Amino acid sequence: MTADIWEEYRNQSDQTICIVGVLILSAKLCTVDGKKLSLYEKDAILNEFKTTDTKEREAILDILDKASIDKNSIEYHAERIKKFVDPTHKNFLKFVVATLVKFAKSDHHYSDEEQKIISKVAGVFELNEKKKSIFERLKKIKLN
Repeated sequence: MTADIWEEYRNQSDQTICIVGVLILSAKLCTVDGKKLSLYEKDAILNEFKTTDTKEREAILDILDKASIDKNSIEYHAERIKKFVDPTHKNFLKFVVATLVKFAKSDHHYSDEEQKIISKVAGVFELNEKKKSIFERLKKIKLN
């Protein structure tokens, strides 16, 4: 892939960009096993992002295909999403992580590798705060 997937959507609304991001993360997660995105996995994602519009469906499939061969890390894409989400909207970021868990479990096999990747995304979104030690949390506090 020569161009960054995000470039195609840079002039879209933040909401559209966030949905594109969720699709990218979903495709990246589903290809963690080194295999191509299967029709079963595509159907599971399409079922979550239902549309009756043929062009929207084709756009979703195009994003999934591009994301499945994209060379950037899942953390890179999680960072891109995080930039578009207001810090007070942690619930959206939690929704993204929950969606990834749902897709990871959709094939009835939730691997350690999928868990690691989802944990990386949650870390980028700063949703793992409770698991960090008091010293790690204190490092984030800025002293005046």
